[in-house]
Amino acid sequence: MRGLLRSELLKITSTRVALALMAGCVGYIAGAGSASAIVLVAGILGMTSEYRYQTVTPTFLVTPRRGRVLTAKLVVHAAFGLVIGVVCAGFSAGLATALLTFKPHAPVSASTVVQISAGTVLGYALFAVVGVSVGALVRNQVAAIIGGLLWAVVIEALVVAFAPAVGKWLPGGALQWTLQATSFNGGHLLSTWAGAVVLLAYAGVFAAVAARTTLRQDVT
Repeated sequence: MRGLLRSELLKITSTRVALALMAGCVGYIAGAGSASAIVLVAGILGMTSEYRYQTVTPTFLVTPRRGRVLTAKLVVHAAFGLVIGVVCAGFSAGLATALLTFKPHAPVSASTVVQISAGTVLGYALFAVVGVSVGALVRNQVAAIIGGLLWAVVIEALVVAFAPAVGKWLPGGALQWTLQATSFNGGHLLSTWAGAVVLLAYAGVFAAVAARTTLRQDVT
């Protein structure tokens, strides 16, 4: 298992994609807010690249137990999402501190900053897991990325904004509440911890379905 983990880590760190995605997340946060969609794409790329470049066949030949390969991908990309979360949380805290010095504002407690930062780290790690799982289910890289972005940026965002009673149970809605955000129309979403639990459940279900599918699919 250590060899698989090292292999997946090498795949991430040996290209410029990881740095580009991290820079994209920081830039997105500076201009818009949560960069969870970019982390989702990172996970999708981690899995679908195997199919796009036909490296999945030798990978499974070297390690016939496909579940171990998928587990290694999930662990490494979750760690990558965690790192991105730490970087983005630190950047957001620093940016907010700098901007709030120029205008009056309500006091922000240290516990609130810690909770939001923890929610960012957890949410991004779990979104990376969902991304890998989606990649394992769809396999076509272009279709998986377009579908994932369309869902996360457009469809889910609209549901969360205009139908929070439904949107709060979706991954994006759960992430918003772990970050202590509010809905567009002021509706009540989930508590911070409930949002975290919903995110964990989604990540677990997606990973379980992806594992079952990967074990049965023909890779040729």
